[in-house]
Amino acid sequence: MGKFDGCLLACDIDGTLISGELLPRRNIEKIDDFVNEGGLFSLSTGRTAAALSMITGKIKTIAPSVLSNGCVIYDFKHKKPMIQKCLSDNSLNVVSDVLSAFDIGIEMHSADRIFVPRRSAATDLHESYERMTAEFVSVNEARRHGINKVIYFVEYESRYDLLEKLAKKYENECVFYRTCTFIEGVKQNYFEQLPKGISKASAIVELCKILNIKKGGYFAIGDYYNDVPMLNAADISAAPDDVKAVADKVVGSAANGAVADFIEYLEEIF
Repeated sequence: MGKFDGCLLACDIDGTLISGELLPRRNIEKIDDFVNEGGLFSLSTGRTAAALSMITGKIKTIAPSVLSNGCVIYDFKHKKPMIQKCLSDNSLNVVSDVLSAFDIGIEMHSADRIFVPRRSAATDLHESYERMTAEFVSVNEARRHGINKVIYFVEYESRYDLLEKLAKKYENECVFYRTCTFIEGVKQNYFEQLPKGISKASAIVELCKILNIKKGGYFAIGDYYNDVPMLNAADISAAPDDVKAVADKVVGSAANGAVADFIEYLEEIF
């Protein structure tokens, strides 16, 4: 019996588990320790399975995880989704609307595949950063596969208002978020489309039921505002950055092994 039997650690990726393209050795070693003590280590990320080769190639054991911001619960052992929630066919018409109105790049995510109906410098950079291979296909071809999430790559922040006007007529079927990330120190602006009622938190709660996680055994770590509901739902939470005020434990930076810090803290109190 291990000290973490029946426990789950849900971990955000960008800015938490990794810093840029760096996955600290400390994190890998402490995750192994956590798993060897009976714990289940899960990812909780906006990424799709196709964009996780950097992680899955270095961490030996990853339990079923929450991908695409809660749209997919993915089983890495069997390499397939256990549960996935898709955008309605009608709501995907906004993709065609945007393509007609703007010359911007778009990604359409489907479980472990990524489709690009229009490439741009921003989609190429994103593909390189997440070490994924996207398929260049038409919107109609992509929508046949069941789309969980769409990312619109916003080159100019002034375009957000125009995008939101186009998206407004679909607001009863889906939700849209302004998001961003930093790649090589440069801010990248995204406009993301998801099914309604989806979040990392709701999917993690569902995952805890599937995996029979014991009361008091759900731990979470994340660094950004979309992680806050996941942190609030956890029995013990940690954060290295912007949202540290809502976490139970403040840890070091992603580059210095934030996840390792959190696991060491859990080892001390269990």
